[in-house]
Amino acid sequence: QNDTFPVFPNLTAAISDSGLTRRELAQVLGMSVSSLGRRLRGSMEFRLRELLVLHALFSEIPMSVLLKRSQPTDHQSDEEELSCQM
Repeated sequence: QNDTFPVFPNLTAAISDSGLTRRELAQVLGMSVSSLGRRLRGSMEFRLRELLVLHALFSEIPMSVLLKRSQPTDHQSDEEELSCQM
C-alpha cells in the first residue's frame, strides 16, 4: 500500500477543482472519508452506484478520463516488487 501515490490523478484533480472536500464527497457517495481514501488509492474498487454518482458530479469529464489509472514510476514498481518478495 502506498498512501502517497495517486491511482486516479484525474479524479483527484476534479475533486480539488470542484471545491468539494473529501468529507463532502464521501458523504455524497455514502461512505466514510477513509473508505473514499482507500478507493482513491486503489486499495478498494468503486462500486457501480458510486461510479454513477461520480459521473453525475463530474459529467463534463468522460469517465474513461476521470478514472484513468496512473502508472507507477520505476521506483514505485521496484518497491511493490520488493514487498511482494518478502
